[in-house]
Amino acid sequence: MKKVFLITILCLFVILVNGVVFAEEYAGVAETKADTAKFNIAIIPYINSTEEKKGYIQEIIDNKYTSNYSGEKFQKIPLVDVQRALSKTGYNSSNMELPEKDILSAVAKETNADYVIAMEVSQLITTRHMSFFQIKVVTKAKLHYKFYDAKQDKVISFQVTGASENKAIIGDVGYKDPITKALNQAMDDANEKIMSNL
Repeated sequence: MKKVFLITILCLFVILVNGVVFAEEYAGVAETKADTAKFNIAIIPYINSTEEKKGYIQEIIDNKYTSNYSGEKFQKIPLVDVQRALSKTGYNSSNMELPEKDILSAVAKETNADYVIAMEVSQLITTRHMSFFQIKVVTKAKLHYKFYDAKQDKVISFQVTGASENKAIIGDVGYKDPITKALNQAMDDANEKIMSNL
């Protein structure tokens, strides 16, 4: 009787240990699948509603705005498909306004996107300060984002800011470096907000 009882306890223990190991392995597989899942993302061309139109500003934004979403986690919808979906909605970017939720939703449906991102450069102020010993260029950038989650049918709207300064004791200072740093800082902050809402 004791032998049967001990064998039963031992069998139950083995079953329990196997169940725990299987559950941990299954959880690991599920986590790996979640980590490797790709999201379809539609990126709407940004709007620059500021008076600052230097050519390198477009280059800075073009390099950063979309590159955050080109890794293993995302599958970018081709720009031509995004623009086609936008034109079907009647959206006109020359109005310098970010698309509303119904347009973002229509773009998501048309392109089969999980997420849609729209961005406006709403403020880009660069000032030059001169003193007897120093020249300083200060840039402040403000970006407005709309991030649409198709699964939840929800828009998250937020603003981010960036600031930078470039100074020299002797010689001249340029505008490009502080503008680049301010825009990159703001776009990095926006990327963190977006990633936290995936």
